[in-house]
Amino acid sequence: MDEQALIADYVLGELQGLDRARFERRMAQESDLREQVHSMRALVARLEGLGEEAWEHAAPADPPAAAAHAAGAGAAPARERARAPRARGALGFLRRPAFPLLAGAVALAAALAIVLGSGSSPPAHTVVLRALADAPSGSRALARVTGAESVQLTVEHLPPAGSGHYYELWLMTDTTHLRPVAAFEVDDAGGARLHVQLPVAARAYRYLNISLQQQGSSGRISARSLLRGDTAGA
Repeated sequence: MDEQALIADYVLGELQGLDRARFERRMAQESDLREQVHSMRALVARLEGLGEEAWEHAAPADPPAAAAHAAGAGAAPARERARAPRARGALGFLRRPAFPLLAGAVALAAALAIVLGSGSSPPAHTVVLRALADAPSGSRALARVTGAESVQLTVEHLPPAGSGHYYELWLMTDTTHLRPVAAFEVDDAGGARLHVQLPVAARAYRYLNISLQQQGSSGRISARSLLRGDTAGA
């Protein structure tokens, strides 16, 4: 299976059983794969947030062969065509054969934002993530939130996560109201820098939170939150 299709199946919950377990083992070992998964999640969230009118712009025309067949067989009455089911929203669109690649999805999201006039984003602001009780001494992070769409994160003095573990950045209000943003690892000096797209506006949640996660816990926050900062800013 194509790598992007595999990522899409995982994000959409269609990868199950042993295939899902193998994929999550790869995620624990491959930082590039984790970044692609979180980018895809953010993209799906953004597309799902678009209104119904967006999918009128995005819906592909009937392929030539299908159009010719319809012309030869006689077109259905307009009222019957209007009742024909159509894939709506991000999940339906991502499953269409004409939309197999993440690069195409990113281009689509940008084009739809222009078509629909999404408006200007709020100015960038800084969020300081301070150490919690379980955090190693001296650990800290700084997040530069650009508008409502992306965050540049700098982490210092976190020890390597260790075998079978990784760090994850979350948007969080409490343990039942949260969204994963990006999984990452730190270097030997305990540092990390990443620039990721947000699945929703940062201020829709109260905190940016960094937790230590165990392999296989994708989508569920662990009990070990280490750094946290108020999304309202420093």
